[in-house]
Amino acid sequence: MMPSTAPIRRLLVANRGEIAMRVFRTAHDLGIECVAIFSTADTGAPYVGESDIAVHLPGTSSAQTYLDGAAVIAAARRAGADAIHPGYGFLSENADFAAAVIAAGLTWIGPSPDCIRAMALKVQAKAIAAAAGVPLAPGAELPADADDAALLRIGEDVGYPLLVKASAGGGGRGMRIVAEPSLLLESVASARREAVSAFGDGTVFAERYLVGARHVEVQVFGDQHGDVVHLFERECSVQRRHQKVIEEAPSPGITEATRGQLLTSATALARSIGYVGAGTVEFLVFGSGADQGACFLEMNTRLQVEHPVTEAITGIDLVAWQIAVAQGEPLPLGQDQIQVRGAAVEARLYAEDPSDGFAPAPGRIERFGLPEPAIAGIRIDAGVADGSLITTHYDPMLAKVIAHGPTRQVAVARLSMALRRMRLHGPTSNRDSLVAILQHPVFASGEATTDFLERFAQVLDPVPDPDAIQRHLLAVSMARATVLREMSLARATVLREASGQQPPSIPLGWRNVPAARQVQCWQRRGETKVHTLRYARNAAGLQADVLITRQSSGADVFTAMGVDLVDPVVQVLDQRLEGDRWTVSVDIAIAGVSARHLVEWSTGSQPGPQGAVQAFVDDGLVGTTWSEVPLLAREAMHEADRHATTPVPGTITVVQVSDGDIVEPGQTLVVLESMKMEHRITAPETGRVVRVRAQVGDAVEAHAVVVELAPVDDGDA
Repeated sequence: MMPSTAPIRRLLVANRGEIAMRVFRTAHDLGIECVAIFSTADTGAPYVGESDIAVHLPGTSSAQTYLDGAAVIAAARRAGADAIHPGYGFLSENADFAAAVIAAGLTWIGPSPDCIRAMALKVQAKAIAAAAGVPLAPGAELPADADDAALLRIGEDVGYPLLVKASAGGGGRGMRIVAEPSLLLESVASARREAVSAFGDGTVFAERYLVGARHVEVQVFGDQHGDVVHLFERECSVQRRHQKVIEEAPSPGITEATRGQLLTSATALARSIGYVGAGTVEFLVFGSGADQGACFLEMNTRLQVEHPVTEAITGIDLVAWQIAVAQGEPLPLGQDQIQVRGAAVEARLYAEDPSDGFAPAPGRIERFGLPEPAIAGIRIDAGVADGSLITTHYDPMLAKVIAHGPTRQVAVARLSMALRRMRLHGPTSNRDSLVAILQHPVFASGEATTDFLERFAQVLDPVPDPDAIQRHLLAVSMARATVLREMSLARATVLREASGQQPPSIPLGWRNVPAARQVQCWQRRGETKVHTLRYARNAAGLQADVLITRQSSGADVFTAMGVDLVDPVVQVLDQRLEGDRWTVSVDIAIAGVSARHLVEWSTGSQPGPQGAVQAFVDDGLVGTTWSEVPLLAREAMHEADRHATTPVPGTITVVQVSDGDIVEPGQTLVVLESMKMEHRITAPETGRVVRVRAQVGDAVEAHAVVVELAPVDDGDA
């Protein structure tokens, strides 16, 4: 590529969400105007408001919008942009798009199309890496025209366990771990489907799966003058579905000899292809001590999601470097000027349920707030705000939370505190799971490997402290009772003044007889049991006497509370309605230990005669989400549903059963695609298919019945 010296005046970011906002921030710091593109589904998204100019791309799917290269270039021309930054994902590693941008006379902020092509297909990239002296793991391509017998022979040659991987793309899509030959054919078919959906290319290959290895990558940077440097390594071993969850720099578990080998191999590979811009060379590291070794995985020819941890330990703005290099400037620093300062850890915050197979959790973000008070060394790259809608069309990542500190221990502690203190109200998230990971002794010791979440699955569904749950239940119940009383009194006053009559209705849960015992029923997110708190008002205040916990089996557990909710045991410090949000501050003291709790809910679930409330409780250390259970609905909640239902909204891609079939527990019935990931809907028990209610291509909502099942009787064969 010939050096370009044209200064960038107006930059279009061919992406969305947090990475668009991240690029805008640096561009604005450099005095560059920013252009956003947005799909119909992203209308009103926070990143759109951060831009100087925004161009609408009609449609909701990625193919209609962010993956339509011609539409993106046309948007740049309409907005008067002179450069395009692709971010990560979507078109960031599409060589044809990069070439089209350059052909259109725009500055492409990324490596040359030739470099992208060289590394785009992992099979070809491995050959180039081998020629550059980079060590490889055993592997082989799985040809599209190979029959079942040929695929099984290739699997035996590679050896088990193996990993089926999409040759194009990344982000954990199109990957399947295969433990034994009997699982190979289904895994190949599934990986190909997902690869076609995510990348438009169904080419897959097999690679020996190294159990208990570390995932370590090296950040490299090249300019148009032939210089290449590294910015040290990152470790990304904690992964779900081969997609990174926690990243950190530097790696806590490699030897100095291994570190030297990785840095040398990565820069050698980048130099061998004349690499320009930001890139990442990824490795698997296995063994320990003098026996530690490494092998090449792939090279990502773009900015990585986890780039902030490298920025934190080096003090370098990688987006600023990308822009400088694209304008033809030399690298701002030489290799000997790039130093490591402290340690940094990043957590990816997703709208998903780790305890349910990481099922995406679309919905409206009622509240998204930064930690208060501020914590030193914390950076948050967010793509959402209050009111943001998480849809099924795109990746469910909400934000990245990054912590920097003088040591790894301090950085991890700061990140854990920041996550615990965040205000996050709305869809289910992986926030509690992230905290559990950070606090796990294996992670804390720096010994986590790529099978961490499989080995320590308890971190996916952490159990809160029972005392904290009791406090939160008291807080949410008393906040609701206080607001109901205030609303009722206010309503009665208004109606009396207007008509001289008593109000026609009073909200559920409030009585005008002070001594009458009242009840509230709550269910904490993640639990099937229902908590019923009984309390009464007296001259002194409130008194809670019995807590009834109904298990999913229907058995009741009675707990004598014996807690007088009277000052100073419980103080409702403040209640207010700001915009569409109720906020109630409650101070609870039990056994002389006092803690303040903030209870929030939006008016979308505002207390009223017919509606239940979904409330968020935070005590500064942990947050919980509660749903009020209407009194008449409690029994219905515990009726088992034997039918097969969808866990999330999505599109049906495979139907594997027909009416009348006999199915076994765990047998796949339907495959659902949501947010570019496949979800297998399986039979909960032995049964007979009464009716298949879904067809390939159907768009379905969450909890929709797709297969009706009935118990097997003596007449079934």
